Amino acid sequence: MQRFVRHIGLGLALGLSPPAWAGAASSANMTYGETTRLDTFDPYTAHEASGQRLADLLFDSLVDLGPSGAYVPALAKNWRIENGGMDVSFTLRDDVHWHAASGTGPLLSVDDVVATVRLLTAPQSEIPNRERFGVIKIAEKTGPHSVTVHLSRAMVDPLRVLMFKIMPAHVVGSASALKRDSEFAKHPIGTGPYAFTKATQLGEVMLTANPGYFRGKPAIAQIVMKAYADQNIMAQSLMFNSLDLITYVSPRDLGEIMGDNKLSLVPYDALSFSFFAMNTGRGLLKDKRVRQAISHAINREEMLQAFFQGKGRLISGPFPPTSWAYDLDVKGLGFDVAKAKALLSAAGLKETNGQLMTAAGQPVNLTFAVPLAGESEMIKRVVLACQGYLEAVGIKVELQFMDWLVWKKKVLEEHDYDVTIAAWSFDDASNITSLFHSSSAKPWGNNFVMFRSPEVDSLLTEAEASNDFDKRRAIYHKVHGILADEAPYTYLWTLTHHAAHSNRLSGVRVEPFAFFKYIAAWQLEEAHGKL
Repeated sequence: MQRFVRHIGLGLALGLSPPAWAGAASSANMTYGETTRLDTFDPYTAHEASGQRLADLLFDSLVDLGPSGAYVPALAKNWRIENGGMDVSFTLRDDVHWHAASGTGPLLSVDDVVATVRLLTAPQSEIPNRERFGVIKIAEKTGPHSVTVHLSRAMVDPLRVLMFKIMPAHVVGSASALKRDSEFAKHPIGTGPYAFTKATQLGEVMLTANPGYFRGKPAIAQIVMKAYADQNIMAQSLMFNSLDLITYVSPRDLGEIMGDNKLSLVPYDALSFSFFAMNTGRGLLKDKRVRQAISHAINREEMLQAFFQGKGRLISGPFPPTSWAYDLDVKGLGFDVAKAKALLSAAGLKETNGQLMTAAGQPVNLTFAVPLAGESEMIKRVVLACQGYLEAVGIKVELQFMDWLVWKKKVLEEHDYDVTIAAWSFDDASNITSLFHSSSAKPWGNNFVMFRSPEVDSLLTEAEASNDFDKRRAIYHKVHGILADEAPYTYLWTLTHHAAHSNRLSGVRVEPFAFFKYIAAWQLEEAHGKL
């Protein structure tokens, strides 16, 4: 399954105090802690995994995946795959209403699907992984409640690219493209189990149950999403009853939460990995040998043991290791200080009194953009360790600590950095096209390391166009090897993910890429003496 999430984050967020209207969580109000502060709330323009989770509360898709992995009806009550897998015709439900500030909004219509597809495929839409929709050509109205989505090529499983959230034509229908600064991105309107009520300048989001939700009104009347500056503080907030749920538990907090009989842990595979990103379009980092040297200089195993108690797995390339696209035969660039120094020397850099110098006599200094979001203390430890490893081979590193939203602008939009730290979470752990294809090396594109390779572009395009599984796996294995060698990232590790919740919350069932799919059935007991 592939959905359009390719969100960047660290399982981390900017920590804020609850707004006056949030109050204590109760049977009418569930408060959950998130790992990144959002600045857009539509289902497409956010880079963060927290944005995808919010979208699951606000919006619906034409089809969903059921417990067995089979496709099940959602906004579409039935469908037909036609023309050898090039067309899919949907019949929409006729009882779904859009959210409205007062009363009931307009009914879902075919126009909504047509408008959504047009915006998803518009070249100017600011969607980080817009390439995911590249196979979709157009949506055509074929009847009062029927619509056909035409693809540019036949697919064995076309529904996997058609599980996108539907947007309201009466709000976005006149827009030429989907933009991060649009009114819709700030005040979204969906059909989902919860409606957007407000967001504060502090980054908290309040949602209200949709009384007319087609799958039944949710049992919890209000939901408040809170963003946290430190993962440990977020875990403490759960343990002290100021939160009902957190979407991510840091490995360092697992023991304490497991020992609290008022709480439950929910493990899930996030299909994610962490990395140091290097701006391949800037200065000395244009040289592959310098990037390789940086990767060899960093002791990843030491950091994994010291900071995460070894609860993870080192990786060698750009796929989660549980993905079928991951090539176990690629060993990657291991810790080797001597090799790092040899590569730096081969790149024309000379060490003088512990400082690397260019041939022109300039000291080698790199800026490291550090997002203070979520696990700020843990991030600080990791980047300070990185700084130490690089200084041991003569590379001076200036750490620039910044707010998450400032980091996003500086790194994702302006590409004004040398090195940074982040993590990807996937719902299709094979599709890395938007991460490394040159067409995504642009402001707000996922290829913010500005990596460009005609060979990789060609391979990624070929893999996306193929319905032959064995051929795609062979291509991705080759891409894995190339990107391990090119080292646009220092590939770090994948960590085991856990959510946690109060035992007052019942009916909790989460899925990694549809975290709140079953939210309508969740229930929350009334709290007594809650902070």
